[in-house]
Amino acid sequence: MLIGILLLSFIATALQRITGLGFAMLLAPFAVVALGTHQGIMITMVLATIASLLMVPSMWRDIEWSKVGWIAIPAVISTPLASWVGTLLNTSLVYILVGLLVMVGLGAALLMPATSEPISGRSAQVLAGVGAGAGGVLAGVGGPAMTIYGVLSRWPVASFAASLQPIWILVSVATLASRYFIQGSTIPVLSWWAWLLTAVGISVGMFVGQRSLGKVNDRVVFGIVIALAMIGAVLSLVTGVMELL
Repeated sequence: MLIGILLLSFIATALQRITGLGFAMLLAPFAVVALGTHQGIMITMVLATIASLLMVPSMWRDIEWSKVGWIAIPAVISTPLASWVGTLLNTSLVYILVGLLVMVGLGAALLMPATSEPISGRSAQVLAGVGAGAGGVLAGVGGPAMTIYGVLSRWPVASFAASLQPIWILVSVATLASRYFIQGSTIPVLSWWAWLLTAVGISVGMFVGQRSLGKVNDRVVFGIVIALAMIGAVLSLVTGVMELL
């Protein structure tokens, strides 16, 4: 289990440094299967917070703080309510619903004609934030909601990737608090060397991602972002079906 989390942390951090997201979407389904829903999502949020904190300094100049505020505040506000709703629903059904909604939403965004005006107003930002917060606290995956917004708004890749990091920090912390106080979720107890190895995996992944910057054009980067969102949706759907069975 630890080796899998370590390897995924490395890969997910490298991808997140390039695209701005992907960490939780790749790690959460594996962690949930390995540790159970409560502890799986909690460890994903802890590691996602560490990864984003390490990335913020090198991406600081590209962060659009106005968008961060309009997205992050609704995301944080939505997490306690979504967490409470989670206590009323079958966990497997939540994963299936999240996966299906992401597929439908992202599919609709991709089918939007290239001539259409970008959708980037405040209401779209608020909805993206609510989707990211609810997705994070319910299933550990807030990235797909941001991917849909990024596609609809045609957000430039550098600013998109940088601005997501403070958003993920706030969403992860809010998710940890909401799941702990409302759902009774706890962070799994790991030995100190396990945390150290995971931190090393994250650091190495960030270094690899940093070295890859500038070698991939924006269209390819957003293609990777969309692929990650779809992978996250499929993994969420598969996780829900497995738990249901």
